Amino acid sequence: MTTPSEGLARRVATVGAILVAAAAIDLAAKAAAESWLAEGGVQGFLPFVDLSLSFNHGISFSLFPARDPSSLTLLLGIQGTLTCLIAGCAVAAGSGLERLGLASMAGGAAGNLIDRFMDGTVTDYLDLHMGGMRWFTFNLADAWISLGVVLLLIDGFRTRRRHPDAGELTS
Repeated sequence: MTTPSEGLARRVATVGAILVAAAAIDLAAKAAAESWLAEGGVQGFLPFVDLSLSFNHGISFSLFPARDPSSLTLLLGIQGTLTCLIAGCAVAAGSGLERLGLASMAGGAAGNLIDRFMDGTVTDYLDLHMGGMRWFTFNLADAWISLGVVLLLIDGFRTRRRHPDAGELTS
């Protein structure tokens, strides 16, 4: 029989391992992209993804760029707080799939946080496109975050299917 503290320790270890692995893989891929790619150049990779090195000073889609020390400090503080909050939610998650999704999101967020802390920007290198239209450039950390969202949606749909009345409001 597992004691509550053993269960908590196991959840913390699982979330920590996923978070560290996701962040490490992301940071290694960013380092490889920085050493192999020239900024602004485009190399074919897959039919819908090119490799194109760029540096993001803001949050998603370059919103709210942080180019001075005070805005960078604020952005790092917000990003660090949210990363810790998501990791804490992962530890407290009720299902394994929810825990995996949140841990994946926390790992991606941690990868971007560490990258931004190192030089004030986040390295992007995966350029998504279809036909002649380019959508956005992202990195593995963003993919981990997106994967986490997908896993949370799947978990939510599975929970809803098992408990169809769980989301109804009563008066």
